[in-house]
Amino acid sequence: MDWQQIANGSWIWICGAVLAAIALYQCTSFALLAVKLLRRYGLEKREVMGMLRGAAITSVGPILVELFVMVALVVALSPGIAWQREGAAVGSVITELIQATNAAAGAGQELGGDNFDLIGFANVIFVMNISCIGWMLAAGFFTRYLGRARQKIAGGDDRWLIVLSVCATLGIFGFWASTNLVKGGGALVAVVAGAILAAFFFKLADRIGKPRLKEWALGLAMFGGMFIGKLSAGWGG
Repeated sequence: MDWQQIANGSWIWICGAVLAAIALYQCTSFALLAVKLLRRYGLEKREVMGMLRGAAITSVGPILVELFVMVALVVALSPGIAWQREGAAVGSVITELIQATNAAAGAGQELGGDNFDLIGFANVIFVMNISCIGWMLAAGFFTRYLGRARQKIAGGDDRWLIVLSVCATLGIFGFWASTNLVKGGGALVAVVAGAILAAFFFKLADRIGKPRLKEWALGLAMFGGMFIGKLSAGWGG
């Protein structure tokens, strides 16, 4: 059986719909609880609705970023898997792509490549699911203690935690960028174009006084880089 038939099976879409329904229920419940608490503490209905409207507008940017980046997962692993994994479950497309790429390489294949078959697909799905267990257990059992742990680790100075987070992020992006740079061709063009576009959008956000544009920058840069890279390599490549 072809792996794409499994990836786009009806049960995959149904599972994704169930997860989306659960997430929608949770979001609605928390929103209603927040409104109830705000009204209890004396805020007027107009003020509460203004907060909700602002939150809804602010969420548009991150949502569109996820949609742009999710194109890569759709191309590599099918729309069904992308919907089931990212519709309301995991939510981090970049993390999923990294895990899927490593899992395919572990099976001696290339994610989305001509040699990608049922064995590679099974390995990818296994790794993507197993890798979620750690953070789910941590979130479920230790979230309430993270605030105190963070204060103890920081020793009263949170700045070094910020530096550590930035360094880790640069290391991850640097590794994957350099991996594609050495491939040359369209991959190299895509990385360079994406970097230039990201810098452009960040500078543009500062120039026009629209800091929320920065929320879009990564997704737009990746999408533009992939498009330019594909044009450079040729649509048939």
